[in-house]
Amino acid sequence: MKYLLIAFLLAMLASSFVARADTLTPEQAAIKTFIKKLYAISFNEFEAATFGAKYKNCEEIVKGKHDPDRQCRLLAEFLVKEAIIRKKGIHQGCMAGVNGYFRYPGLDGMDLSPVECADPPPVLHINTPIVNGDKAMVHVTFPKVTGDNFYYLRKMPEGWRIYKVETRENSGNDDHIEAGDTVNVFPPEEQSK
Repeated sequence: MKYLLIAFLLAMLASSFVARADTLTPEQAAIKTFIKKLYAISFNEFEAATFGAKYKNCEEIVKGKHDPDRQCRLLAEFLVKEAIIRKKGIHQGCMAGVNGYFRYPGLDGMDLSPVECADPPPVLHINTPIVNGDKAMVHVTFPKVTGDNFYYLRKMPEGWRIYKVETRENSGNDDHIEAGDTVNVFPPEEQSK
């Protein structure tokens, strides 16, 4: 009986250490929630500036409204203003980085558009954020896709904002990454206007 009690107490002690290892600080929890919110937004809204569209069998059944100003405000909820490029002309709106598709490594509009009968976006895993004062880094992986993102965040008066993204796309071999596979998605070369 004595040994059973000792074993039970040791098991309880061990489980408390495991529970503490999974506990996030309030800042880490806020960043994970922030990243989940980033990925909860559809391609149409975040990248294509089209709001309210509904699709069935790859057909648009409710016409969406192209609203570039709303998309710019949406991007400002996640990115520092220096990372947002305002597009002019026919394809007006805002984008971040090289082509605006930074959330899913290796995928573009054809891969993500509901009109193209795209597969659902890949499942992501948000690793534990590393916080250092008013800056943080979080590594987002996609277990079924060969690529991942490193998000660098800054604490602003309005909350956490992404100021830099590094996307790593590898050639299918997780053990070997070719030179040049890491791409600084932004900050962009041209500043927002």
